[in-house]
Amino acid sequence: MIEAKQDRTAGSVSVHTLVPPLIALLSILHITIIITIFMINTSSSQLSSIMQKSGEYMNDATSLLAGSSLMSETSSNFVLMPLTETGEVNAFPLAAYANELKIPRRGNQVMERFAHYDVSEEALALLSTAADSAMMMVDSQLHALALVTSVYPLPKADYLSGIPIPALSEEEEALTDEEKVASAKVLIMGSVYALHKQSVSQNVNACVEVIRADSNIAAASSAKRVSILRSVLWATTILIMVILTATFITLYRQIIYPLADFVKLISANRSLDEKKGLREVRLLAIAYNTLLKRRDALDSILRSAAETDALTNLPNRYRFEQYMLESGESGYSVAMLLFDINFLKQTNDTQGHLAGDILIRTAAECISSCFGEDCFRFGGDEFAAVVKNCEPERIEQMIHKFKETEKQKNVSISLGCAYTPEIGDTTVKALLDEADKRMYAQKKEAHSGHVTG
Repeated sequence: MIEAKQDRTAGSVSVHTLVPPLIALLSILHITIIITIFMINTSSSQLSSIMQKSGEYMNDATSLLAGSSLMSETSSNFVLMPLTETGEVNAFPLAAYANELKIPRRGNQVMERFAHYDVSEEALALLSTAADSAMMMVDSQLHALALVTSVYPLPKADYLSGIPIPALSEEEEALTDEEKVASAKVLIMGSVYALHKQSVSQNVNACVEVIRADSNIAAASSAKRVSILRSVLWATTILIMVILTATFITLYRQIIYPLADFVKLISANRSLDEKKGLREVRLLAIAYNTLLKRRDALDSILRSAAETDALTNLPNRYRFEQYMLESGESGYSVAMLLFDINFLKQTNDTQGHLAGDILIRTAAECISSCFGEDCFRFGGDEFAAVVKNCEPERIEQMIHKFKETEKQKNVSISLGCAYTPEIGDTTVKALLDEADKRMYAQKKEAHSGHVTG
């Protein structure tokens, strides 16, 4: 029942309600960071691969031009100068020519590799044109070498054996040496050959530019993707930091700060604020306040039991002493009255203690009805009454009423009164002593038979 009441009273957001979605959100963000880092690494690798492959493609394409140029130059050198100054066959250019033939960068060889490359159709078409022109140049070069070597036979050497010199036709065999050399020069220096040479250079360069442009576009796309992913990574990281900061501030404001305030309030023995903090903190405050109310109620009961006479419900002597301490030491008049029930022992002995208890309660009612709320039972058959801020005439009227009430209730009570117009001129002890003397004087008279009750 109490827990249900606390649940309705607490309200606010619960830690159990707040924590699971917060953990789920942070988990999602952490997974996002991991995935983003993986994608950044993948995109960076792709970017690096694009740049590396494009460099390889352009190098392979330009190798076709470089090889074609070297073969064109070396074959031209031999055709233009087949003999050295000493009259020997000028085989040195052909040695470089033979070495170049061994390198796999002829037109058809390059195209075979490019068939497996990730390049555009436009680049392949340009390179194919360049490769065809380069192969035609090779055919012209070999044809020219065949014409010249038929006039100036090459020496038998292994380094020249790799040159596939073709056979001449019957018409070409019938030409004179001068005509053969002249025909060879036309083959490697004529307009057709020049066009093929120009085609190789232009198409290879154009192919390289296309490959470079395509790789730049792909690289820009990868770089943009990396940039976006990095922005996502930064945004996610900042969001996590904001969430953690907000969580710390919330925990501080809704848990730590209220608990610190609770410590001060508990130390000061004060109730807690039930409207601060998260639901669990408020439930704690409600539970403590409930215990505090129970404790205060129990303290009140214990205090009442400690300060109240159980038989007459009048305040006891301890309460009388507290009352006088709380009243101050000056500034008011006071009449101190002490009472003693006559013949209580005889009543207990002859009629029993139950009759004695009835006599005590009757005496208490008689005293309190005449002298107000400030009446006390000291214990046994002794009572006291305090009347503050009252003139002596009023005290006499109250005593007269008391005596009439005493007769009506058929009890005998001895009374002693001490009065002072200013409490600061005397002491409580002096007043009690004076009232006690007068009360015992009256009690003596009652027991000697001069006063009957």
